[in-house]
Amino acid sequence: MSCYSVVMKKLQVVLAVTGVSLASLLAGCVAGRSHARMPYADPGRTQFESYCAACHLSGGPGMMGEAPPLEGSSWVSGSEIRLIEIVLHGLRGPLEIRGKTYNREMPAFGKVLTDAEIASLLSFVRKRFGGAAIPVLPAAVGQVRAATRDRAAYWTVDELLQQP
Repeated sequence: MSCYSVVMKKLQVVLAVTGVSLASLLAGCVAGRSHARMPYADPGRTQFESYCAACHLSGGPGMMGEAPPLEGSSWVSGSEIRLIEIVLHGLRGPLEIRGKTYNREMPAFGKVLTDAEIASLLSFVRKRFGGAAIPVLPAAVGQVRAATRDRAAYWTVDELLQQP
C-alpha cells in the first residue's frame, strides 16, 4: 500500500470519527429543545469572506499593504453606482487611498455573482467599512449591470471618477 493510500485511509477514519462525535454533540445540545435555531448568518458577510477577504482581510485593512484598505475609504462610502461597477467589471491601475498608491487589479465578479449576491455583499461592505446603513438593492445592481452590459474591460480610476 502506498504512503498516499495509508494517509487517505487514516484521514477517512478521522473524518468518520469526527462526524459521529459532532453529530452526538449537536444531538445533545438540542435534546429537549423544541425550537433550536441556527445563528443568524449574514449572506453579505459570507460573500465578503468568500470573494474579498483574501485581499482585503476580514478587518478590511488590506493584505500586507498590497490591497487598498476598505475601512473609511471614500470608494466604499461614496457612489453606490461606482462601487457596483467595480464589483461587476473589476478595477485596474493606480488608486490612491489615504496617501498611499495601490496598483493592483481587482477582479470582476459580474459573471460569478447574481444581482442579489452583489447587493448583499456591497451592503455588508458599506455598513461594515463605510458606516452606511442603507442597503444596496438588487434592483440597483440590475440597473447598473444592464447599463454596462457591453463593457468587457476592467474600469480605470480615471473612468470611474469622471462619472457622477
